[in-house]
Amino acid sequence: MKKLFIYTGPVRSGKSSRLLSFVQNKKDVCGILSPVIDGKKYLYDISSRERRLLEADSQDKEADIAAIGKYKFKKKVFDWGRDVLKKASTQNHTYLIIDEIGQLEFKGKGFSPTVDVILINNNSSIPQIIVVVRDRLVNQFLEHYKLNLENIEFFNFD
Repeated sequence: MKKLFIYTGPVRSGKSSRLLSFVQNKKDVCGILSPVIDGKKYLYDISSRERRLLEADSQDKEADIAAIGKYKFKKKVFDWGRDVLKKASTQNHTYLIIDEIGQLEFKGKGFSPTVDVILINNNSSIPQIIVVVRDRLVNQFLEHYKLNLENIEFFNFD
């Protein structure tokens, strides 16, 4: 197993914003972040610095939306995010960041199946993987991906 770091905290506690600051001047980091910019959730490709609006709006068709609770996301942006992660997992970097894994992935949606391949099959050339997981979902994350704590470190910028 690669070195796995879990970065956790409550909803809207600044996890993605801190990671965005962390990666700004680093060349050895790839993957995807999901920052809130001007009140809207985006996916951000760390390598290309491209970002796409993830949050669905009233113009999006219901068939094009992945919903979980009160949150609605654009499926096509998740498709793009999975492609970014698949490509990133084969690159020569020190860190791969996956922001974030939650209920959608547990249901086989969102970043699945790409994240499943990276975490369950250990299919990544990158030696250190940082995964963002909400604090209340850490146990479910560990169980879903059949991970045990001896292979994991909890990561915190504070």
